[in-house]
Amino acid sequence: MRKGQTRWILPFTLVLLTALLLAACGPKATPTPPPTQPAEEQKPAPTQPPAAEEDRTLVIARNLDDLITLDPGQAYEHTNLLVHRATYETLVEFSADDLGTPKPRLAERWEVSDDGLTYTFYLRSDAVFASGNPVTAQDVVFSWNRLKNLKGNPAFYADPIASVEAVDDHTVKVVLSEPATAFLSILAAPAMSVLDSQVVKEQGGTDAEDADKTDQAKDWLDQHSAGSGPYVLTRWEPKAEVVLEANPNYYGPKPYFRRVILKHVSDAATQLQLVQKGDVDVVMDLDRDLADQVQQDPNLQLVEGQTLNIVYLALSPDEELGGPLADVRVRQAIAYAIDYEGLIEGLLRGYAAHPPTVIPLGVPGVDAAKAPQRDLEKAKELLAQAGAENLKLSLAFPTGLVQGVQGETLAAKVQADLAEAGIQVDLQPMERSVFYTDFRAQKLPFLISVWTPDYVDVTMWTDYFAQEGRGVANRIKYASAKATEIAKAIAVEQDPAKRQAMTAQLVDQLLEEMPYVMLFQPQSLNVVRAGIQGYQFHPVYFLDVAALSR
Repeated sequence: MRKGQTRWILPFTLVLLTALLLAACGPKATPTPPPTQPAEEQKPAPTQPPAAEEDRTLVIARNLDDLITLDPGQAYEHTNLLVHRATYETLVEFSADDLGTPKPRLAERWEVSDDGLTYTFYLRSDAVFASGNPVTAQDVVFSWNRLKNLKGNPAFYADPIASVEAVDDHTVKVVLSEPATAFLSILAAPAMSVLDSQVVKEQGGTDAEDADKTDQAKDWLDQHSAGSGPYVLTRWEPKAEVVLEANPNYYGPKPYFRRVILKHVSDAATQLQLVQKGDVDVVMDLDRDLADQVQQDPNLQLVEGQTLNIVYLALSPDEELGGPLADVRVRQAIAYAIDYEGLIEGLLRGYAAHPPTVIPLGVPGVDAAKAPQRDLEKAKELLAQAGAENLKLSLAFPTGLVQGVQGETLAAKVQADLAEAGIQVDLQPMERSVFYTDFRAQKLPFLISVWTPDYVDVTMWTDYFAQEGRGVANRIKYASAKATEIAKAIAVEQDPAKRQAMTAQLVDQLLEEMPYVMLFQPQSLNVVRAGIQGYQFHPVYFLDVAALSR
């Protein structure tokens, strides 16, 4: 069993997130990257003769049952982030080894007004879509307006934008409704990708205000891509596979692999068997129980990644939805009943940390010392005060791997822990796509879920867990005036020290009201066959397949 794994989080993310905030508050033009510490990765192999055609296919084993759509304007799951990184591009990006500095992608440079309200982006002139159409400012305007007007799950990323206009073919002017410290970070989210407006319109797409009722492009975008990335989507068969082919019109460096296949494999033992036999090249999000077997196999490499992901319990404080969970003493009792050490050191073999609440360690203002500790007597006392000694609850959770541990195993651990406090829990396993659909429809009062960031800024958590009517807070009907006030203040605060103090205040507020119980912040474990070069974990889109070679 690995001990002391929490040490990886703090030096990495604290430095990078602080750098990100300073970058947002500092220079008004494209920043110059500072010296950085390299992230753990495999070094590229020396140049070798061209590989045989069969070697130019990369096969990745991963649980794909979270996929609901591959339309960038509507997708809001996990696997789509990996696919969209390969098939689309954003104006800016953040590399895995420097999450603190925005780098040019489709925008070669940008300027920010002194009041922080106006951003002007200058697009590179050589970028083209897979169709051969040039990438223009008009495509940016179309893509962001479509995202906003589809009113889908990721539409909130466009919320800071008051207006966006094409000054000319290669200049985009964006005006914000109020200063947003995180705006450049938000622009790197795959949901803010630029789509080929001509192709999307030909497939029934629109950016009109009634796009949520009139846009017809989703079905086509589920099977094709309309981006400028190094790959194109050629096939998605739900719960089977996603197939990407190299984009013949890609204007940048050509990717080594001509085809990338994401295979749906939900069983952890099967994943390991496939990579051991050489039937797949990569296994993503390895079951922690199998890590030792990988380390003992000379044909495999275990690549560890530093995540900002969280796995948590959500407890609806709404009387109608949450029932007995509406009593804060019941929610606090549940927090005291969880055996955090047994969970992390036992089920996760030490490959995780325990933040105090749903803002991960590494974000300035989050103090690991505030994390709740198990106290069964306190849990029983609170339940008695609430008159809930014979409490019965139903716990919903997604099946398959949940950040390296089987959902069924994790739920059973929570069930057993709560039983020791006198709480009877019935388990409600759900296929992931069904789980997320019901979660978003406000049907699940007590559940286990995962949050992975789409961009790197504290607002990725404060906006969507604390603000009334947004994100996860909306899904469980958590409506706290105080938490909302603090979260909104964090979103516009430019001073790093004040922002950090506000974050600490919000942590305390969430611990007091306890709408969430933080279970763990995982480390990413991935298996790569010997010979695969360039694998580097990214905390937002997990992996850039265009960077890999054999």
